[in-house]
Amino acid sequence: MKKLLVLLGFLFPLWLFAQQTSNNQSAIPESYLRNSITVMFIDQGGNHWSLAKQKVENLSFSDKYDNHNLSGLLFNTSFSRGSLLPTAVAEALKSDLNKRNLGRDIIAKWYNRQPDGTMDVELVHQRGRFTATDADYIVAASSRRGDAALEDLGNRLVNKSYILVIDLNDIKSMAEADEESLKGWRGNATGYLYRIDFDEETRLAFYDTWIYDDDLTDAKNFKKNAFNNLEIPLEFVTMVSTSVRSTQTKQYGSKSEDQLMQDLVQKSYNDILYNLEMKVDAFKVVTPLYGRRPLRAKIGLKEGLKTDFRFFVYEHVYNSRTNSTRQVRRGVIRAKSSSKIHDNRHEATGEMGTSQFYQVAGTRLEEGYTLVQRNDFGIEVTLGGEIGEIGGFYGRADIRTGRFTGIRSFFVYVDLGLDEAYSPYYNEDFSMLRVSGGLAKGMQLMRNVELRPYIGVGVEGASNDTYSEDDAIQAYFFRAGANLALNLAHNFQLIGGLGSYNFVTDAENESGTVSEIPWSDLFSERGGVSTMLGIKIMF
Repeated sequence: MKKLLVLLGFLFPLWLFAQQTSNNQSAIPESYLRNSITVMFIDQGGNHWSLAKQKVENLSFSDKYDNHNLSGLLFNTSFSRGSLLPTAVAEALKSDLNKRNLGRDIIAKWYNRQPDGTMDVELVHQRGRFTATDADYIVAASSRRGDAALEDLGNRLVNKSYILVIDLNDIKSMAEADEESLKGWRGNATGYLYRIDFDEETRLAFYDTWIYDDDLTDAKNFKKNAFNNLEIPLEFVTMVSTSVRSTQTKQYGSKSEDQLMQDLVQKSYNDILYNLEMKVDAFKVVTPLYGRRPLRAKIGLKEGLKTDFRFFVYEHVYNSRTNSTRQVRRGVIRAKSSSKIHDNRHEATGEMGTSQFYQVAGTRLEEGYTLVQRNDFGIEVTLGGEIGEIGGFYGRADIRTGRFTGIRSFFVYVDLGLDEAYSPYYNEDFSMLRVSGGLAKGMQLMRNVELRPYIGVGVEGASNDTYSEDDAIQAYFFRAGANLALNLAHNFQLIGGLGSYNFVTDAENESGTVSEIPWSDLFSERGGVSTMLGIKIMF
């Protein structure tokens, strides 16, 4: 117990720091407009890259961003990543992208530039109409300009053009990774994000290259050349790195190695975007809370919404003494199951449907509060102790699966327990180590209270000076129970629970059965119900 308290004392400052970071008011975006992304993969070879690069063209792109891809998705660099630090790679990439005049190519696509230099605003206007919300539609409909006001929204989107360069490298097969029971692949992926700098000066210089029907031939040629010499620089925004895996068991997996490689490439794109949405304010959806019974908002698939995506809910509080407002977080909500997420991938009509949410922390929420997307890693770590026939230190990690399965509050978990037990059969004390895993489903009883039943299987091993790790004995168990969690903060909970251990095999070692005596008799009626108390930190 003393070691547990020391560990909790170490983790508490980390949680406190996370709290302070999440409460940073300057990090709250004021608004959200749809971004466009040009995606490219670095083509530098490496382990299994020849197979991976064939899968890049089959990527499925997020509905949240306008697809602004150019003629190819592979990018040849003038440098070798070699031993370069990631920051050096980011600078070298920026130089290469500027030399290729990527910013100018992106603007050319925005305005549908033709070989003769002529351009139009059809794509700009179409994206403006598609991006518009119901509120934009209603305001436009009440004005004289009507649809033209929505189309002009597209001009504001041009400067929200991003370039995402993905470096997928160090790809290994499961055989190369010494995981012989699995098939598939693993690798490392780094995403480098840039934005075109289409400021007012550059915009005016671009407008000077616009060719009109009544322009004389000399004027058209002059403007065509002026566009070809136009410099639209890029600015580096940020970078993220992640490890990706796409595996199945050899015995039960139905996908081929080729299909698993496609999944690996897709995951590199999906995971990098998800991580970027944690860091880049412009990628975080901001929208009003439209209704509260049930909680709902006018966002959906068009904003890339998936099950269990997390949103902080803020109230704008007015201070009469300073004549200013500040944003105060009132709660945390998550998107419901996929069937409750609205398919809004069409232009606004003033009657756009809503997606539903459920509250996991905070106080009563009101219509008009501001929702801000706050992606998390979906990892929850529980530390505590158990009391019962089986007790001692207890640790557990729950991984939220909603964005993959479409089921709200659905988790896979692994846990670990450590304690000591006396065996009357051997007349010795043993150190006990148990590991188990399974599935759990959260049920929100109140805003700040969750009940989470779970079910799983595991193995417990016993060893001491006589029975070392080489000949330690073990038995398998079935486990079921439920934990009740009370929020102390949106990402910090006091947790308690009841769980049962039911051993289903006799003692075994690597050679087979050691004794036909049940495990619960071998170790003084080991098994039955245990009570757990601890804390949970969510990341």
